[in-house]
Amino acid sequence: MNNHQLELARQLYRDGHLFYCTCSTLLESLKSIDLSTLKPFSPGQPEKFAAFLDRVIGFE
Repeated sequence: MNNHQLELARQLYRDGHLFYCTCSTLLESLKSIDLSTLKPFSPGQPEKFAAFLDRVIGFE
């Protein structure tokens, strides 16, 4: 099984939402990051997921 937390961190980094590092790259990362380049993460839409579950389970 893969490390899903690391996969998620890498994708969010590629999308511009966060910076991540490992213990060995922490110092260099802290010296070089520009927090002003981060993009805000869009709020979720839980009602869409709830509606999907309702349809799958048959509550509509």
